[in-house]
Amino acid sequence: MNRNTVTTHVCMDAKTFRRFGLFDTFALRRRWISPAVFSAIFIVFAVICFCLRDKAQSALLGGVLLAVGLILPACYFLSFYLQMNDQVKRLGIKKPKPVYTLVMNRSEIHITNDMKEEAEVVLPWANVMGVWRDRRATYLYANAARAFILPDGQSDCSPAELWDFAAQCLPDEKLHGKRP
Repeated sequence: MNRNTVTTHVCMDAKTFRRFGLFDTFALRRRWISPAVFSAIFIVFAVICFCLRDKAQSALLGGVLLAVGLILPACYFLSFYLQMNDQVKRLGIKKPKPVYTLVMNRSEIHITNDMKEEAEVVLPWANVMGVWRDRRATYLYANAARAFILPDGQSDCSPAELWDFAAQCLPDEKLHGKRP
């Protein structure tokens, strides 16, 4: 690919934003592990209590441990889902809405906020934390707390060409995922 620039006008909708939230929280940051371990520990203790049938109150204690082991992790995931819905409402992206534009050249990325009047931000490729790919989008992480979602079909090139462009601008250790 011999392109010198790639432009992406990002129109965000709730589905794309939620998919990114799931990717960022559970695939990239692996925040599902702690609730799963917590749940497994309580379930194991509950099973041990249920196996001790000759002890008084073991079934009751087993039931309480099982309930805690299932309900608290379920509350964690429900809380995540409700927070995502609140963010969608706050950002006003229930329907597709232009949010930002990225113009990428070989040395830097120019980011323009399409939701409000702000100065253009210039991000050198050397400062990019990494680029991740999932089934329907490319995620460009400026740092651990700031990512740009580049949904498929919103760039002036194909997802494969976008990935190739990023691969030419970043070292291999900053590229995560397969070429579309």
